[in-house]
Amino acid sequence: MANTEFKKGNYTVALPLYEEGAKLGSTHAQYQLGVMYLKGLGVESSAVSSMIYLSMAAEQRYHNAQSIIEKLRSSLNERDLSLLTKAIEEQRTTHKKFQQQRLPEVNLNTINQEVTFGDKNLLEQKIYFEELSEFQNFGDELQSSVSGFDDEGGGESLDVAIVVNNPGFLVVENDVASDGSVRYVREIQKSGNTRRFLDAYKLFPLGQPEIDNKSTEFVHRAYMGAAIDDQFYLNKNLPRLYRETRRVLRAAKDNPTLESLYQYAMAMIIFPWMESEDNEAEILLKQLAEKGHPGAMYEYGFQLYMHQKDIPEAVKWIVQASKYGLSRAEYRLGKLLLASPWVINDEKKALFWFASAAEKGDDAAALHVAKIKLTADDESLIDVPGAIQYLDTIASAQNLNPEYQYLLSISYRLRKERDFKKSVELLEKAISMGMRTNWDTSEWQALLAKLLQGNISVTDL
Repeated sequence: MANTEFKKGNYTVALPLYEEGAKLGSTHAQYQLGVMYLKGLGVESSAVSSMIYLSMAAEQRYHNAQSIIEKLRSSLNERDLSLLTKAIEEQRTTHKKFQQQRLPEVNLNTINQEVTFGDKNLLEQKIYFEELSEFQNFGDELQSSVSGFDDEGGGESLDVAIVVNNPGFLVVENDVASDGSVRYVREIQKSGNTRRFLDAYKLFPLGQPEIDNKSTEFVHRAYMGAAIDDQFYLNKNLPRLYRETRRVLRAAKDNPTLESLYQYAMAMIIFPWMESEDNEAEILLKQLAEKGHPGAMYEYGFQLYMHQKDIPEAVKWIVQASKYGLSRAEYRLGKLLLASPWVINDEKKALFWFASAAEKGDDAAALHVAKIKLTADDESLIDVPGAIQYLDTIASAQNLNPEYQYLLSISYRLRKERDFKKSVELLEKAISMGMRTNWDTSEWQALLAKLLQGNISVTDL
């Protein structure tokens, strides 16, 4: 969002966003602030402030920060240089304290352990739903939701602009709960008739994630419809889609910008047969991440995490994408801080990242904010009125989510004007909805039994 506002010339709006990123250690934000203070963009010109931020960016060899700093420092005497060095150190100390309160710590006790799913080490990514063919109405009007790269993560969809009419083409990302159920599905890309695929996918639990024989949570990326087909099938039966994949390849080769290369890397993730050598997509994503592409940072980290290849590196890149304000990265970072077996869980840090993603319109993040404010172990985070505000904001979007009904039930028990009857009704509704989607609702059922134990009479007044 900061970059978008900066490009529009809305410098006063971009300023606090860059300041937040700089405190989190984003070299891009530090560089941008240095330029803004140098040129007086949205802020009073200050050579000192400019040199402080540019010096921190130069330490990471960001862009041309070093050359700018050298020119600015050349006009300073020894006393001024000494004062500048002291000011930089003070700013660095302040930022370090801020980062300690916001950024994750890898759990060294579990980092070498692997998550398994029953008798499998990985979940199936190519999802076959042959049984759904009878439901597919291939005469339906084309429904398409395809987006290119959004460097500020303002939306829920992302990445590859590949369009196919029929059959449906669907790529989703989702959380995997400890019972294996599919939660918080994000449509990464969809085109054509995909509703039946999505509805069915939500109903069938995946393998239950475990680590050291203990239940945990995980993440997943699934491909359905035309996204599961190989090169030869596409060329013969879906020529339009096949041409789209070739177009992405040509664009990357003819005009190799960060964006076109990113689109190509994402196309290879979906269609591995596009790779000309092993791990080409992963290698390209890493290169783009190192060059500062936020989407590539997230995707590279996500792929490493999902395939359990290098967890510290995965967390590092998800954090880097989050520093850029990429909402899907912020949500994922919040989840890592809340439930990852490889990250030291911290509700307060998770709340910060969920809230940031929620501000950008991420409904799943908003639901998690409400959850923490209602159920946190850390009592200082409990904020019932604040949770209710978040629940009200996402009511229409999350009304069919069993967990939304569960949290709403809790809110009616905790709010100032408590409504026990409404709370019980909503909890019963959450249990019913959860059972229909194959969730393990035993914990909710136990809570319901506890609420109703004894001689309790609920009447309307």
